[in-house]
Amino acid sequence: MKNFIRKLIRALTAIRLETDRYKHSTLRIIINWLTAFLKDLFSAQEIRLYGLADPEDGANRIRQYVSKEMADRFYRKYNPGAAVPNIEDKFIFTTLCLQHHLPIPATYGIFKQGIVKTFDERIFQESSRFRDFIRELEPGEYLLKPNNGMLGLGLSILEIDDQGSLKFQGKSITADDLYRELCSIEVTLPASSKGDSVDMDFEGLLFQQRIANHPEITKLTGFKMLQTIRICTHVTDNNQVEILFAFMKLAGQEGLADAFNLGKTGNMLAKIDPATGKFCNVYAMDQQQGYLVETTHHAVTQANLLNFTVPHWQACLTLAMKLSTTFLPLRAVGWDIAITDNRPVVLEGNDNWVPVVPFDINIDKLKQYKLKS
Repeated sequence: MKNFIRKLIRALTAIRLETDRYKHSTLRIIINWLTAFLKDLFSAQEIRLYGLADPEDGANRIRQYVSKEMADRFYRKYNPGAAVPNIEDKFIFTTLCLQHHLPIPATYGIFKQGIVKTFDERIFQESSRFRDFIRELEPGEYLLKPNNGMLGLGLSILEIDDQGSLKFQGKSITADDLYRELCSIEVTLPASSKGDSVDMDFEGLLFQQRIANHPEITKLTGFKMLQTIRICTHVTDNNQVEILFAFMKLAGQEGLADAFNLGKTGNMLAKIDPATGKFCNVYAMDQQQGYLVETTHHAVTQANLLNFTVPHWQACLTLAMKLSTTFLPLRAVGWDIAITDNRPVVLEGNDNWVPVVPFDINIDKLKQYKLKS
């Protein structure tokens, strides 16, 4: 009984916040809130985030959006757990992409338990051999990313100049000190990089080339940080690939990772028209109010976002479709794709890709997939 009362109080509080937000048509607000909460299984936070209680457009948004609870059921149905490591483990994912000649950023090896293992199965053990591995790397910038990381957490950057001198996270360092630093990271990273929904232990750091955006993307936002698109696909029982929806993560400040993370860094999400590759809606986060708002111009460059078309869009779709059939029996995957000057390359696949933009599929499809009751 106490638990029921607590839940009731939280629900009434959430409804009051929404009636304060819209300040009219209270009955319609309550109906929308209860419909979203009870029928479509949205949480109170999701209802506020997406504006589902809006008396004017809330009912339409409820039809377009999918709750995390319903989406989780979808993933579990179409993504067998035994196959998930093929995309969740970045070393395995990279290996499979290489085997199937799928374009990825150059990846040189994985550091784990003081050992570097390369993709041609060479082993560099202890600090002396680690120096040999580093000497093989060409001058340039490298990302070191947790093999099973998420949300861009735990990323670091290594720079190698033409003389072979190293900088790690912007500070000069020797190869021996870098080795000790990575060993230290291996000890401390699990608590800081997992996030609440990850239950795996630390599984190493990948050495991967840092790639650059297509110039039009950098021009749009003014930031060097790699900004990626996500194309979410479903493979039908007869192995036909459907593009469910697509969006792009746009930077609001400089950094290493473009994870939206509820817009805390000013990042935005742009919904992409799958037919044309053009942005059709762009969302930012109102941090004070705790919900998404639509925007039309980038806060830094003032560029009109709704005039932007994703470069190499057809090549992006082709890549997503190839990935979808390559990684069967996984049937519902969100593919993170970076777009360079020359072509798109895949960064990773996600078996859990709940968006904070609408699913761009009609209500009949949503019901078919049991994403709507």
